[in-house]
Amino acid sequence: MEDDLTLRHGTIALRPLTLNDAVLLHAIVSPETWAGMSAPFPDSIADMRDHLDKLMATAGLTAFAVEKDEVFVGRTAFYDYVPEVRVDVGYTIYDPRVWGTDVNPTCKWLLLNHAFEVLQVHRVGLRCDHRNERSRLAIARLGATFEGTLRAFRPSANGSIADVDYFSITADEWPTVKAQLEQRLNI
Repeated sequence: MEDDLTLRHGTIALRPLTLNDAVLLHAIVSPETWAGMSAPFPDSIADMRDHLDKLMATAGLTAFAVEKDEVFVGRTAFYDYVPEVRVDVGYTIYDPRVWGTDVNPTCKWLLLNHAFEVLQVHRVGLRCDHRNERSRLAIARLGATFEGTLRAFRPSANGSIADVDYFSITADEWPTVKAQLEQRLNI
């Protein structure tokens, strides 16, 4: 996947995440909003920079900064990419001020469109901490199919081992999901 990939629609842009975004990301998150992540909360900007450095060095992962009206509002990523087979979308966290707006559905439309129509994958996976009801509902609202709960699947931000809810959208489902997202976003 391209490291310099930028995706845009309207006022929303997904651009390559950089270490300079550590300051911006640290400013919009809190231990409460970070709770669904798999890494401990980065207490300082230096910790956030280290976290982003490790994230961006992960093989098969393409990380994006999310901007609305050219203002940083979060991050998201493609990961576990297997060319022409599958990719997952995740590592998503937004400024709470954009929760419930067009930011998440627009980002997902951009990512899903790129995954299915450019990368030509057959499946996009989305997962979230089982305890994160807000994320579970947002993923389901996109039109993704719930596949089940992966028990004791990964570390959580607080150091415990978390259950993870797994969803997917297949290439056959994409036209319907795309139409629903485009109707929702008035595209």
